[in-house]
Amino acid sequence: MENILKDINAVVGVMGSFVCDDDGQVLARLLPDILDEASLSPVGRTMAQTVTGLRLARRRKVNSVDLVYREGRLVVKNLRGGCLCILCTPTINFPLLNLTANVAARKVAKQIRANQPAPVEGSAPSDLKTRPLQSVPDYAGPTLNSTFFLEVEQDLTRLMGPMAAFVIQEQIATLGATRGAFPLDKADQLVERLATQIDDEDKRSRFQQIALEILSKEEAA
Repeated sequence: MENILKDINAVVGVMGSFVCDDDGQVLARLLPDILDEASLSPVGRTMAQTVTGLRLARRRKVNSVDLVYREGRLVVKNLRGGCLCILCTPTINFPLLNLTANVAARKVAKQIRANQPAPVEGSAPSDLKTRPLQSVPDYAGPTLNSTFFLEVEQDLTRLMGPMAAFVIQEQIATLGATRGAFPLDKADQLVERLATQIDDEDKRSRFQQIALEILSKEEAA
């Protein structure tokens, strides 16, 4: 599978790529050393859930997702049992990348299916099964304004790159909340969890300071 990723990484503008299953388990990776498997798993799991959500909402197959940020771009190919994630520059020649990525996605999906156990007779095909959506309890107390998330995501993206949005979403879900209704009294926990994702101590401290300043403005409003 890594040989397939090498073909993708050979495209000018690609910084790295990895493959994961629907549970976020990394099956193969060719990425800079600063991105470890622990940080990739939440991204893969979140993207798998996003693709499933889009398919259910649109009632049609979703082949890919293209997320563009100021300092990076994340292209995700749906493998029906996992995702092929490609981290690249925002100005990459997308048509060229897409040609290579589509061929690679078909090869990777074939390998994933070959490694899966045979389905039990009478059971539904795996690509037709969907996990039940987790219900989030209603919260009647004060919640964070969307401006908080926009500013925090902007700062975290500057430090981590385009994966910041997925890290934030994963930590929000871990705290049993949603971005649209996040309890104000859990904001400190969220900032602390996000800070732990930053390896550099100085950058981590700076991020916490900025995030808490943003939170203070929120609480004073």
